[in-house]
Amino acid sequence: MNYTAKIQPSGINFSVADNMTILESAIGSSIYLEHSCLNGNCGSCKSKLVKGELKAGSVVPTAGLTEAEIQDGYLLTCQAIPITDVELEADFYPELAEIKKSICPCKIESLNFVGDETLVLKLKLPPSTMFQYLAGQYIQLIINGERRSYSIANISDTYTGVELHIKKVENGLFSNYLFGEAKVGQLLRMEGPLGSFFVRDTLLPIIFLAGGTGFAPVKAMVEQLIAANSQRNIYVYWGVNFRDGLYSDIPDKWIEQGVINKYTPVLSGEEWEGKKGLVHEIVLKDFEDLGAYEVYACGSSAMIDVARSDFISKGLLGKNFHSDAFVSSE
Repeated sequence: MNYTAKIQPSGINFSVADNMTILESAIGSSIYLEHSCLNGNCGSCKSKLVKGELKAGSVVPTAGLTEAEIQDGYLLTCQAIPITDVELEADFYPELAEIKKSICPCKIESLNFVGDETLVLKLKLPPSTMFQYLAGQYIQLIINGERRSYSIANISDTYTGVELHIKKVENGLFSNYLFGEAKVGQLLRMEGPLGSFFVRDTLLPIIFLAGGTGFAPVKAMVEQLIAANSQRNIYVYWGVNFRDGLYSDIPDKWIEQGVINKYTPVLSGEEWEGKKGLVHEIVLKDFEDLGAYEVYACGSSAMIDVARSDFISKGLLGKNFHSDAFVSSE
């Protein structure tokens, strides 16, 4: 049996097959609702149920959805399964309609270990592969049937393959392989692109907030803005625990080239001459009112949650906070 899902305020409709989630049905109909992790942890696909009923047990508290939010009518479209026609308050993104997800082979072209904790991995794709994506999206790397999600750190203008920034996780399945066994030339597979994290087409100034290797999609999005000769004001904040977590000097080059307005690295775990503390709190100190800005944040779920709440309390419109939370280990 099929049900109809209606998205407000756009008024778009699509069909939901029996026992399928709202999100997978929407994507199957080339209707792209906001999403990221696909497993209920990040909260990116949070939407509000206006009408209809859902399968018992398909809306439960998770890392991305609280009991209080459920009581207020919220759900995660990646988990919610309708048992009637439904109507939701949610955004959809026609920009993603032409982006086609696929599984394709890839070859390790380079492994650049930046200190002991970070790997810049470049993957070459077959010449015949048509891999189109928006800066900010991610892929799932597939090794021996296991998957991990990594943000794409480049645009095709800077590298024709896919660049990934990977933080080492102690005893992590992928970390053990990528930091200890992987060799240039080895074949892997990847699926993508995935996610709805990309720069929206507005004229508002942008604050980019990166935690650790959350710098990866920020790098790609800034590169895209530079390539497009964007006139928007761009402010980049990068928070890490220790100095060696600032594994790239590219933001300094952006400043030297005059293509961004400000770059602020922030350390939380050691003394140094620069800014100290939680990276989102430095943003709060630098901006009196965030009402006329857009924020793009990538990092831990904890960082995303507190930044969203604190930024909104300082005037940021909820619709202008865009995020991609890291929810899985490597």
